[in-house]
Amino acid sequence: MHDSVKRLKVQLVGAALTVVVSAVALSATTYAWFAANNRVHATTSTISAQANGMVLQIVEGDTPDHGSDTSTVASATGHEISPSSTNDAKNWYVPQGWQGVNVSTYQKVDTSISGEAPGKYTIQGNDYYAFTAANYTLYTVANTGVADVYLDASNGSPITITQHGGTQEWFDKIKGSLRVGIVINGVLRVVYAPTAPSTTDSGNDVATVAGWSCVDSESLNKVVAPTYLHLSGTDSLDQNGDNWGATKAGEAYIKPNGNAQKVASSVNYSGTNMKVVVWMEGTDSDCQNMSGLDVGEGSPTFDVTVSLVGIVADSK
Repeated sequence: MHDSVKRLKVQLVGAALTVVVSAVALSATTYAWFAANNRVHATTSTISAQANGMVLQIVEGDTPDHGSDTSTVASATGHEISPSSTNDAKNWYVPQGWQGVNVSTYQKVDTSISGEAPGKYTIQGNDYYAFTAANYTLYTVANTGVADVYLDASNGSPITITQHGGTQEWFDKIKGSLRVGIVINGVLRVVYAPTAPSTTDSGNDVATVAGWSCVDSESLNKVVAPTYLHLSGTDSLDQNGDNWGATKAGEAYIKPNGNAQKVASSVNYSGTNMKVVVWMEGTDSDCQNMSGLDVGEGSPTFDVTVSLVGIVADSK
C-alpha cells in the first residue's frame, strides 16, 4: 500500500484515491438462497482507503481529519455476510419460502447500512449479515475549493474484484454475483458487478428474470430488474449510456466524456459521507452452491478496489 501511495501523482486539477475492501473470505458449502437457510461466512479483515492530499482526502468515519494535508490511509473492520438482495441499499431482502430448491417468497430484514452493526439481522434466533459496509468521509484540503468526484478509469476498470486466496473454481462460480454499491449521503449512486449478469441464465428463484435482478419489494414473491444505475466489467458506461469514468490527459485528470455522472458533487472542506457496500446478490445466476466441500475448504477470498478521482467542481 505504501508503494501505491508513492505512485500517486500530485495534480493541480485532480486528486486520486482508492478504497480497498481486502481479504473477503467465503467459507460455507451452501448459500442462504437455496433450499435451506444455511449460514454463509464472508469475513472482511480490513477495509482501507488511501487518498492523494492535494485536493481530495478520505478518512474512515464521519469526521474529516483537518490536521493532515498529505496522503491518508483509513481502515475499518468488516464482518461475515450471507446472500441478500436490494434495489436501493436501504431495504434488504432474504428468502422466506421455497418450492423445491427454488426460492418462492421473500422477507424484508431489519438492518441498515448505518449504526453499530450494519447488515446484521436475526431470523429464528440466528444472526446473519446481509452485507459489509465501510463508512468514510470525503473532503477537500483547506484553500483547495470544491471538488466533484468521479470513478477513476485512467488505468482501466475503476472498480475491481480479484481473487486473494482459496480455490479458483469456487471464486469463478460466484464472482459474478458480487455487487459493490457506492452510497453518498444515504443515496445509492451506482452499483458495480465484475461481469455483466447473464442475459440468458436466471437465479435460483421460482419467478425470476435474466440479467440484472433484485427482489420485487412490492409483491415479495418474484424477481425484477433493479432501478439503480449500474456498471460491469471494465465499462464505465451505465445502462443509460452515461459515463462515470474520468480519464487523464498527460498528468491532469479530466471529467468523463459525454453525459458525465458524478459519484459525489461539490465535496468541500466540511466533508461528504460515502459508504462502500459489498454484498452477494442472491437472485443472480452466479450465486451458486459449491457442494461437496466442508466448511472453509477451498473457500475463496477476494479483494475489492474502488478508484475515485476529485476534479475541481464545474461551478468553480
